[in-house]
Amino acid sequence: MENKVSETVNSVLDKTGYDEKIKALSDEKERLERELYKEYRNARRYVRTNPEQGVGFAVLGGVVLGFLVAKLFD
Repeated sequence: MENKVSETVNSVLDKTGYDEKIKALSDEKERLERELYKEYRNARRYVRTNPEQGVGFAVLGGVVLGFLVAKLFD
């Protein structure tokens, strides 16, 4: 048990492993931001070409959200 604890502490204190993990997380964050922005642009483009459906989805979302809030406070 004590050996596992010291290995864990040593791995946490290992600076190169920490830097690699920070770099990997930073790369993943950037990838997710690009993907999210791409989906945002696609959604805006869709609503511009189909404004009636965009308004319909907004109304439907409002009704559903209103229903859920009303049930929550009931």
